[in-house]
Amino acid sequence: MMKRTLLSLLAVLAAGTTLTAAASAQASPKPPESGPELANLALGRSYTLETPYPLDALFGKTESAHPDDTGMQLTDGVYGGTKFSNPAYVGRIWQGSRIVTIDLGEPGTVRKIGVNVLQDNANGIFFPSKVSFSVSLDGKKWERLQDGESRLPTTLAGPAAQTIGIDGIDKTARYVKLEVPVEASWMFMDEIEVLGTPDESGKKPHPTPERSHQDDGYPKAGSKQAAGISNQVLLYTGEWPYEPADWISFTKEDLKPYVSYLDTDLNRVDYMFDGFLFLQYAPLLNGANYGASGKPTNKADWEKSLDRLFRTDYDLGALDQAVAEAKAELGQKGGQKGKKYEAKVVVSIPYPRPDQADFGDVDGDGVSENLKVSEVGEEQALANREKVVKWYVDEVYKRWEAAGYDNIELSAFYWFNEFLNRQAAEKEDELIRRTSDYVHGKGAKLQWIPYYFARGWADWQAAGFDTALMQPNYLFHNTAPDRVSTIAQAAYDHGLGVEIEMADGVLTDAALRQKYYTYLNEGVERGYMNSFKAFYQQVKTLKKAAESADPAAREVYDKTYRYLKGTYQP
Repeated sequence: MMKRTLLSLLAVLAAGTTLTAAASAQASPKPPESGPELANLALGRSYTLETPYPLDALFGKTESAHPDDTGMQLTDGVYGGTKFSNPAYVGRIWQGSRIVTIDLGEPGTVRKIGVNVLQDNANGIFFPSKVSFSVSLDGKKWERLQDGESRLPTTLAGPAAQTIGIDGIDKTARYVKLEVPVEASWMFMDEIEVLGTPDESGKKPHPTPERSHQDDGYPKAGSKQAAGISNQVLLYTGEWPYEPADWISFTKEDLKPYVSYLDTDLNRVDYMFDGFLFLQYAPLLNGANYGASGKPTNKADWEKSLDRLFRTDYDLGALDQAVAEAKAELGQKGGQKGKKYEAKVVVSIPYPRPDQADFGDVDGDGVSENLKVSEVGEEQALANREKVVKWYVDEVYKRWEAAGYDNIELSAFYWFNEFLNRQAAEKEDELIRRTSDYVHGKGAKLQWIPYYFARGWADWQAAGFDTALMQPNYLFHNTAPDRVSTIAQAAYDHGLGVEIEMADGVLTDAALRQKYYTYLNEGVERGYMNSFKAFYQQVKTLKKAAESADPAAREVYDKTYRYLKGTYQP
């Protein structure tokens, strides 16, 4: 029901404007500079094309449909135009980035480097926002040069091609390295050029110190950035077209095994989770969707979400009651490392869609807010989307204060959309930064959980999020267990955490159960067990596990508890 399918997300990435003459001119090469005639030193030269992490068993096969047949397609001088089906293009999908290392054969003076790339929104092919370049004399010690940035708008529908590069380099080098992000489904490139002269008149490279990860690593459990939360569970609430109609919501009894660790007789023994992320079940019965697919939601839909969330005997009201009962029975102690237990709430912000032209009036001026970029332009759409988000955050606080909860604390907000939709709005990152500033002003933090190498995953801090965790999506895909270790390493390298994923199938299917345990085992091996972490579940999977008479299903609950407490062993 809550299964996440990456390939289905390609269809929801909104197309932007069409290529204009001005954009075409902007993508054209600059006039040649005066001075010695430059040759393409990379033409016909060999190279390696690698992923920064082990090749994924699933997506490695997927990208084989657009291979580097000759092993020389990126330096053979042949361009593919604007058709991704042209065999001159090499296509790569997700998995972080691609690293191309070219051996020029002998040292030369490098003046310009560029890689030609394609954007075709309708087919899920997007420009990288930037490309990093490095040069070396020996292939071991590298000087990192400035990044090359895309000069065409992210919303360009295409198909269109451009060269992303840098010039004015003046470095003597035999080896040239490019790292090209691949974080928005497909990236297509057809040619890399290294322009320069076959001499050693340039300056020698100065090796750049190895990047230190001392400020990265997994987010710390209970840290300020994590809003004081150590262990967080995702709790969906929303409409359900089947019986029971209120299945996707939580009563006090439903929440008991999440607030408290229960023995097999369902008696409280200890505290369980200290963070509770309430987020919208995405599809509504009216065909709208709180995310980026389906029809865009409006003010009435967002109010409906809040009406559900703030019911007295469900969701927030039920959590307040469940925590009160737990404290009465267990006392105040029982938080992480013996500290006082505090139940912290995170509220999801629905995605303010940049294709919504009639959201509704949120400021009482009688005018419905138009968020649609193609109608009001980027700046006005940004202002209107920001207005909508502020209205929603204010409404959450107003209702929270009116409810008068005694046992739960509003600590953070969560950005619902699981990728940065830069193909629909150029100002997407700016909207998130403004949202972050606004919730900070209220004393809260802003969280995000992108899917597997989603667009923006490596830029989460620059976008304004306080914490981010990445979804491995291993449980839902036919891929190898190293998918989890790969995401763990990528997350560590960029300061993210790792989301743990489970579904009801882990309670009945031994193979799925072992996949779930892979997340836990890697948490011990890789060290993210003791970081800030969040658990995705299929509505009430852990409740079912706690109450199950099947020892294998019950074991899922017990092992999860030990994992939360840092005592789990594979």
